[in-house]
Amino acid sequence: MLHLVLTRAGVSKCKSFVKSGDTVVYVGDGVLAATSISNCQCFAIDTDTKRSGIVLSNGVHECSFEQLVGFVTDHVSSVSWR
Repeated sequence: MLHLVLTRAGVSKCKSFVKSGDTVVYVGDGVLAATSISNCQCFAIDTDTKRSGIVLSNGVHECSFEQLVGFVTDHVSSVSWR
């Protein structure tokens, strides 16, 4: 499953539902709370991290909007967390 985290509050909600092998992408204000979640891949949109001036922690990687489109097409389902 693909999890899109759109806000800081969305991170705690998302963590309760992430399963092994899922992908988490932090988008917009969600990058402000980007944190690595065990057993899944974690990414943050590069333009949002640059705009916010944050440095990502270990386990969270930058990705582009083009890569996000690839994640959407690679996953059967997705959920957005606000």
